[in-house]
Amino acid sequence: MTTTTNYLDLDINKLFEQHTVKEIEEIQKKIQLESDRKKIELRTLVGERYRDLILAADTIGKMKITSEKVTARIANIEDRFRELQKKYLIGFKTEPIEDKLDKRGHVFHSVIIQIKILMDIPQYIWTSIENQNLLFATQLYIIAQHINYSLMFEVGSTELLHRYPIVLKQWDVIMQFRSIISNECNKILQSLDVSTTNAANCLASLVFLNESSFANLLERLISSRSHAIESVVKGESHDSVKNKLKLCMKILIQTVHLIYSCFINADNAPGGLVMQFITDIKDQEAYFLLSQLDLDQDLLEKFLPSVTKHHKPFVQDVPKNFSLSALQDSVKSWLDWVNDFSNHEVTKLLDLIVSIKGLYNVREEAISVNLPENWNSIWEELSLPRISFWMEFFQPIITKRAKCIITNKWTDTLADLKSDIAELLDKVAHDKFEFPEHDLRWFVWKDSPTDIPQKLTKNGGLDNKRSLLMKAKGFSPNVMKLCEKFDESLYALLSDLEHYLYETERVITIKDNLLSANISLIASSFSDRNEVQEHLQVISNGKIEDLVQFMRNTCVNDKPKHGQSDINAIVLARFLFALTTLCPNLNKCFTSSKISGLAITNVKWQAVCDNLKEESTCMWSIWANIYKVKISEHMKKYILREPIDGLRVHWIVSEWEKVTIEEESGEGKRIKSEILIPYQPSIPLQKFLTAICKDLNKIIPHTLPKRVLQQIIESIITELFNYYLNASKNMDLRQKQAFQVLYDIRYCTLLMVPHENKVLNELSIKTSDAVLAKIDPFDYDVFNPFIHTNVKKSVQRSLLIFGNLVSHLEQLHSTLGARNEHTSNDNGKIEPPAVLAVCTGAPWFPPLTVTAPTRNLPILSVPIPDKTQILLFD
Repeated sequence: MTTTTNYLDLDINKLFEQHTVKEIEEIQKKIQLESDRKKIELRTLVGERYRDLILAADTIGKMKITSEKVTARIANIEDRFRELQKKYLIGFKTEPIEDKLDKRGHVFHSVIIQIKILMDIPQYIWTSIENQNLLFATQLYIIAQHINYSLMFEVGSTELLHRYPIVLKQWDVIMQFRSIISNECNKILQSLDVSTTNAANCLASLVFLNESSFANLLERLISSRSHAIESVVKGESHDSVKNKLKLCMKILIQTVHLIYSCFINADNAPGGLVMQFITDIKDQEAYFLLSQLDLDQDLLEKFLPSVTKHHKPFVQDVPKNFSLSALQDSVKSWLDWVNDFSNHEVTKLLDLIVSIKGLYNVREEAISVNLPENWNSIWEELSLPRISFWMEFFQPIITKRAKCIITNKWTDTLADLKSDIAELLDKVAHDKFEFPEHDLRWFVWKDSPTDIPQKLTKNGGLDNKRSLLMKAKGFSPNVMKLCEKFDESLYALLSDLEHYLYETERVITIKDNLLSANISLIASSFSDRNEVQEHLQVISNGKIEDLVQFMRNTCVNDKPKHGQSDINAIVLARFLFALTTLCPNLNKCFTSSKISGLAITNVKWQAVCDNLKEESTCMWSIWANIYKVKISEHMKKYILREPIDGLRVHWIVSEWEKVTIEEESGEGKRIKSEILIPYQPSIPLQKFLTAICKDLNKIIPHTLPKRVLQQIIESIITELFNYYLNASKNMDLRQKQAFQVLYDIRYCTLLMVPHENKVLNELSIKTSDAVLAKIDPFDYDVFNPFIHTNVKKSVQRSLLIFGNLVSHLEQLHSTLGARNEHTSNDNGKIEPPAVLAVCTGAPWFPPLTVTAPTRNLPILSVPIPDKTQILLFD
């Protein structure tokens, strides 16, 4: 196939000879496409060339305009030179030849005196610079410039160069002072302690040196003072942060005062000191300035040319003062810069402070800077709202840093606490640890000399860490040590914070100078109190939640990272509860205010206490769930060891009470008979409950929350009653055994189940009904009153033994009724108990009798049913 590169060389005849019609048609299409492509390329090429032509034409037009402008400006320059020539050549007009010959000697002496002035001026300029009188140095520079021009026009440039080459060399030396004076002005304006006079002197010198406008001068002043602030904050000096911030405050206040004094108003200087300096020297003649130098006054008067002597080099257009709106815009723009600079650079500076005490020192240094006496009038004349640099720019970042330090300190404290908790949990998990937490009998029942203080002073009476009180609450030494270390960490934070928020409040006495006292800054130094306290409360609450979450996720889950779940739950439950009483500094974190040394507790603290107590209860609840396994083990050991129907009677029935009853026969005779009534719970049940009580004794049962105790009781009753229910349905109980089981069920129900627990009461009724199915109804009617009475007596007797399993003691007392032996016959008052209760709220029990006097059994009358009473015993 023919390619597209040789279409121009195609031979038509050969083409038809060598190719078919279809191939020729294909070649025709390709030739057509190539033709279209060439057209497009040609069109593009022409367009690009035309565009270059347009650009060239436009460029030529612009060059024409530019050349016209250049020509016009050259003409203006020529006109300006003519004006300058006229200005500087006043008095240099050409004189007749005869006058020249007469005055040739005078001209020589004139040149010599001017050269002498040029030789001496550098020394005087240096002296003025050293004395920081830059305006006078600028005046001398301008006089030297005028003398140089005067010599050039008087002698001629060429002749001056050949005859007096010293003039050119000396002018080269003097010319350097232009940049020297300008740099020295910048140096003075950027100095930290520049005075108003020196600043105005420098600014006035810049007016004559650079022909600067007042707007340029203001920008120069603000820029220099901003550079001074940057040099203080960013500089690598060894000054402390508080000194740097104090210098910043001084510079800011000083800058506003400089702007006002230099451009607005100063003492007896309306319009500012710069305007006053310019006005004072604008009409001075050169001779007046030269006469102040150490020169021969007679020679100056005789030989100094009049064009130089009476020339007024400082007569020029005095810069127009800018409008108040322009000044306000500049000040506002500068304040915006100060705000941005503070938020970035000063914030970095404050990051070096790691304690709130350091922030307090910074604040005290900063607010000690005195304001000018006319501070309020300055802002009034500026027509701007009065700015407090401390409150506007520095207090917010100080507050932000204080909040950050609080957060960091709390974070470090919490990290240490978590580490201490993990270490403790790992220790108490070992069986050989001598101070176990799941069995506190080693601590609670061990007497210590510190249990009761020898002197109950006021401080001792308010001490919440007395040994006996800790034992009563179940707070072990390990828990107390955790709380103490945690409290000490918080104390380090709060002591600094309290100093920052409260203890530096100043009271101005009569002896103080009220005019010198910076009352406004003193009053505003504690403006962030509420914000910081609010942040402390929020952070404290968040960290406590973090602590609780740590406990849940790593300590009491199914696979704890530290220790064992059951022991961990006990330790953490006590620790969470102890936080509310053993950590007073945690309480202070939620103190809302402090008035005359009295702390008013925030409502949030009560919410935190409630939350910690609830979390403590949840930890106990976790332990109670784990303890269900132990309950099942006790069931297997004491209750489920053998089936009820297979046990020996004396194992089930320990001692039954003999009760004599009377019944009336059909013949009207009264027949006495004795029956045996269950008198106490079965031995397996007593051993089972005793084993549980022993377990509870290890963890100080009176410290268990009532809800958790009810949870344990529910587990016990549920497992017991379900066992009795299944046994009653699936086993062939004899009636005597059934009576004992019924007695056990009613005993457990009365002892452990409160009236309001409908679930357990329904389960009790259901179990009792299943047992009653094994008892003859007639026999039940006879035995039931005695069983009911004996159950109440048995519960009374066992309150001291199984009191750990009673969660409704007041309700139980009302059910059992008052006991007569507790009451005196004389006045009816309750006798004092024989044993002092260990903790507040413990039940008061009567003294236990070692022996009881023998009493005759009561004879009770029992109604006889219609049919003959038949008592069946196995």
